[in-house]
Amino acid sequence: MIEQIRYHIDNLFARGTWALLLVLGVAMLVLIGVITIAMVVIGVSPGEGATLWDSIWTIFTYTFDPSGVPYQDGVWTYRLLMLVASLGGIFILSLLVGILANGFADAVQTLRKGKSIVVETDHTLVLGWGDQVFSVLHELIVANENVKGACVVILADMDKVDMEDAIRARIADTKTTRIVCRSGSPIDVSDLAIVRPSLAKSIIILDPQTEDPEVGDAYTVKTLLALQRLDSAHSKAAVVATMRSEANVRVAELVTGGRANIIPSEVMISQIITQTCRQPGLSLVYAELLDFDGDELYVHNEPKLVGKTFAESLLWYEESCLVGLKYANGQLKLNPPLDSVIAEGDSIIALSADDDTIVLRDAPAHVQTHQVATGIQRARAVERILVLGWNERGRFIIRELDEYVIDGTEIVVVDHIDRSADVATIQNSVQHSRPSFIQARTTSRDVLDSLNVASFNSVIVLADTSLDVQHADARTIMTLIHLRDITAGAHSVNIVTEMLDERNRSLASTDGLNDFIISNTIISLLLTQIAENQDLHAVFRDLFDAAGSELYLKPITEYIAESTQYSMATLVYAATQRSEIAIGLKCKVNGEWAVRLNIPKSETLSFSEEDLVVVIAEN
Repeated sequence: MIEQIRYHIDNLFARGTWALLLVLGVAMLVLIGVITIAMVVIGVSPGEGATLWDSIWTIFTYTFDPSGVPYQDGVWTYRLLMLVASLGGIFILSLLVGILANGFADAVQTLRKGKSIVVETDHTLVLGWGDQVFSVLHELIVANENVKGACVVILADMDKVDMEDAIRARIADTKTTRIVCRSGSPIDVSDLAIVRPSLAKSIIILDPQTEDPEVGDAYTVKTLLALQRLDSAHSKAAVVATMRSEANVRVAELVTGGRANIIPSEVMISQIITQTCRQPGLSLVYAELLDFDGDELYVHNEPKLVGKTFAESLLWYEESCLVGLKYANGQLKLNPPLDSVIAEGDSIIALSADDDTIVLRDAPAHVQTHQVATGIQRARAVERILVLGWNERGRFIIRELDEYVIDGTEIVVVDHIDRSADVATIQNSVQHSRPSFIQARTTSRDVLDSLNVASFNSVIVLADTSLDVQHADARTIMTLIHLRDITAGAHSVNIVTEMLDERNRSLASTDGLNDFIISNTIISLLLTQIAENQDLHAVFRDLFDAAGSELYLKPITEYIAESTQYSMATLVYAATQRSEIAIGLKCKVNGEWAVRLNIPKSETLSFSEEDLVVVIAEN
């Protein structure tokens, strides 16, 4: 019997603060009831003419505040009963204070665990945690600068307080954006329900950054399945995720029924490295396109362009650059045929500072046709490309390079671990290049001197992803320091460096043009851009793919005949004569090389033979 009573008492107390308060309330009523009955039986009262309710009130007052009761002389039995009420009150109040203090501490601890439900709507939901999250948050904060009450909710399998501390340490000012953190597993449906994904405007799934790409991709697929399980029909949120293996992209698309935008991260980074290694300075163009600090790509409908050709429309915008079309059937095309006639329902893809700056001119910009160069075409040459280091992106990079180079191009891979089997496999799948492998330490100056680095057209330094991020970047920086010293007098050698941590970029970068520092930040920027505008998924896939139109840096002399000055409109027109779209320049500004995009059409520019034109072209 005693054990049963003890068992029930234990269960009652285990229910928490409210159960304890209930027990304490019952104890107080019992105390007041017992003393009241004793007063009635003994025949004592607080005073002459006092009713039963007066006696109950007096006992209650003695229980909670004996000092506040006016002294009433009475018989000793009355005094002893009030003493019992006072002692009982002290015991009850002591327990009450302790219970409330513990209850408050438990409530704070529950909040610290990050398990309370989020009541936000139209928020951006970020699932997962890692170095990418800070780049994503930075871009979302910039994108939401003109949005009041913007909110970003993060759900990750981490302590809520640790996440908030890390964000405060890396992002000092969140401006108009509130950041809410919750602890839980993105693959757990019950945890996922806390952050209300069905009410979000966009959902970004971060790469779990596991050592094995297959494990990371499997985790992402499980997260997509959890989202589908929670709400597969009613949510209108844009879902963006990455897959490290291109073969797993199809699996993710099947899981979501094509609703999610899946980025093959390893392939896209490889494509960016490939394009950049052959064109010094292209890094700044990508940075401008992918972040929200400068000009971005927008899809804009303009009925006044209906009936005009795409080539004509290029000159109708002063502060925007048209780069493609979204047809009425939903298909997107960068650098479409310039004689394409814009039809009803078609939209333009424009590079502009903001969506409200895509404004038509009163008339097309004036072109000085006599300044357009004619008949100039560069001959393609055999290249020598050096790849220092190796990771899972290496095979993508070599295969992508093979799409750009001509027969006889030599690609030399150097790494301290034997990669001969990987390179041999690649040799069987390429057509134009001749990959080879040398086993040596890329951080050794003797090794680099023996390679005759100056004889190569391009050098790609890949990060060692088998090491921790800081160790890998340290090795990369050591290699880069040697390369800069070796190639100090060989300006024709373009060095492309892959970094893993954005914070190490400033340590390695000097001019920002000849060394393209790539990190997982690129993927973070892509995730954010596509989360804000789903149409950009197809645009970026087309832009980075060797089979479509890409970004190129070409000599100004191919477009403008030698002249003192010319207008941006003239340069745009000159590019159309080669079925290309000019969107900017790589030129010297105050003696330093810089990239200028989206230059106003009427702006007068000074001619320099060193300048390079940024164009979107097929080749």
